[in-house]
Amino acid sequence: MRAFSSLTATALKAATISGFEAVGGVSRASDLLGVGAGTLSKYASTSEEWSRNFIRVDLAVALDAASGHPFITGAMGELLGARRPQTFGELTAAAVLKLNGLLDDVVREVALAIDDGHVDAAERQAVKARIVPAMQALAQLDAIISRVMA
Repeated sequence: MRAFSSLTATALKAATISGFEAVGGVSRASDLLGVGAGTLSKYASTSEEWSRNFIRVDLAVALDAASGHPFITGAMGELLGARRPQTFGELTAAAVLKLNGLLDDVVREVALAIDDGHVDAAERQAVKARIVPAMQALAQLDAIISRVMA
């Protein structure tokens, strides 16, 4: 395997983690992809032992498709110089307020879901529908911060 810079490796590992979280975690990703959770965990691990293990391209494409967002394939494209359309924008006070609104939406949806002491399937789906856009904005913020602080 060709060696990546530590910054590139970190970006790919972070994108992999985001993809797993977007579909409901490593166990859910394992079910969706037909690959053991232990193997998938290695793809996300930054430990020295697994730092050179990355998710296969076919799995990255399938995971991004399942999550509805190009976390991994988008990160790969950005590492090659491609630019994704920025919905978060540049790091400005307005962008941070937009992110705050998305995170507030997640919190409100969770509060509504747990209010009666039982979370049903529709409520879980509603929460997930709020989490994914927030995760996308956080991933974009991470990319912006990485560029600004590099």
